[in-house]
Amino acid sequence: MSLLVSKGLSLRLPSRIVVSCHRSLVQQTPFDLDEGDDEKYRSFNNMYVDMFTPGNDLKAPFNGKEVRKSVNELDEINQEIDQLYNVGYHKITALELENLVKREGRFVLRSLSTDPYYNLALEDYVFSHTPISDRFFSHRLLFYKNDNCVVIGKNQTVWKEVFLNNLAQRGYEFIRRLSGGGAVVHDLGNINYSFITSRKEFDREFFNKLIVKWLINKYPDMPLQLNSRGDITLNGNKVSGSAFKIAKGKAYHHGTMLVQSNLEKFKGLLKPDHIDGLRWNCNSVESVRSKVANIPLRAVHEFIDICVTGWQNHFPLANKVPVYYCDQSVAINDDIKNTISKLKSDEWKYFSGPNFCVKIEQGNHDISVQKGIIVDSTIPGTVGMSFKDFSSSFPKLL
Repeated sequence: MSLLVSKGLSLRLPSRIVVSCHRSLVQQTPFDLDEGDDEKYRSFNNMYVDMFTPGNDLKAPFNGKEVRKSVNELDEINQEIDQLYNVGYHKITALELENLVKREGRFVLRSLSTDPYYNLALEDYVFSHTPISDRFFSHRLLFYKNDNCVVIGKNQTVWKEVFLNNLAQRGYEFIRRLSGGGAVVHDLGNINYSFITSRKEFDREFFNKLIVKWLINKYPDMPLQLNSRGDITLNGNKVSGSAFKIAKGKAYHHGTMLVQSNLEKFKGLLKPDHIDGLRWNCNSVESVRSKVANIPLRAVHEFIDICVTGWQNHFPLANKVPVYYCDQSVAINDDIKNTISKLKSDEWKYFSGPNFCVKIEQGNHDISVQKGIIVDSTIPGTVGMSFKDFSSSFPKLL
């Protein structure tokens, strides 16, 4: 099967698709709400956790054929496609980005960077500075890909969600994002999208319904559906997860779409529901397992092209909704730099999460932690120690 890349290039697509497993909630999809936001939105403020665990090596039928991808070649192919696709685009400068974001009007913005810190800071910058008015017409649509990383929600406990030792050994970055939601693994085969709208117009299923419509218009035989929580599924397997933020008269829906992700390599990065020897007492959300899969498209960039075309048709103008490109080499300013510094800091990653208690059954020890610091413990000499340092004593558990 050939992989067609824009600009007339053709690569060879390996022939195996991998299906794995993750955790997803029965409750509503997660929201992140500012203090004082309406109570009607708080019923939605439940967090989900995407947990990739060993699953079955299944084949995904598409147009009567089996689309498979080799896990041994996916990373190399994703890197080659990314390099080929990103050549020749005009990238806007920091001043052009500021003027674009702060004035009213609709646009599409594609980050050509694969740095997760830059991309998350860019998303936050665009959302924070999007103008709000009674007659809102500043809808924005962002796309970005992140190199290997695990991203958790700002209200999660990292040691409960992530095998930090495995991340370090495999070269995955760990990031705590600025919004709520659960843990998810990113690589170059996964595309992230972010739709910004007004709070008044916000509908949590609006954009995913559009994505399903656009994809089915292109591929009528693709069996896509929305499940009861508004997630996109393919043959019952989840291919996209979402989270939301509502603040200051605006809202965004950001989500992921698995296209060519190396799901085999995701195993062992995020923790299962239970690990023998540990008992947690914190505000984590209980989850159930469901299967995930890559959506059978030719490339990540095909998904972007389909969505951009659909988006431009959704907002018909005399001139099409414009598409802009940027990366950190030219489109960076003090606001974005400050957010990047915050996201990279140990203070944000390890010392800003929720308080928790954990029982270590080996030795029957109880530990209480507040803002990353042990405040009470049955282990002598550990009070006042950071839990980050303490966890290094139990690499297989914590």
